[in-house]
Amino acid sequence: MEFLIVLTLSKPCSGGFRQATLIRTITADPGSTRSGLLSWALDQAGPELQGANVLFFSAEPNALPATLKAVQG
Repeated sequence: MEFLIVLTLSKPCSGGFRQATLIRTITADPGSTRSGLLSWALDQAGPELQGANVLFFSAEPNALPATLKAVQG
């Protein structure tokens, strides 16, 4: 199943904070967990953000419900 992952991190650094947001889609193996997806996303952040505080994390299915009607404007 494909998931949309959004992760925002913040880490103190000299003169303030370093913040970053990761937005990716990933195909998870059957039996995957949200914890596993979080660990994967943290690994993608790179070594400069290791140990950062998680400000936001979301892992949602990337597909919209089949019953959702197109928004017309």
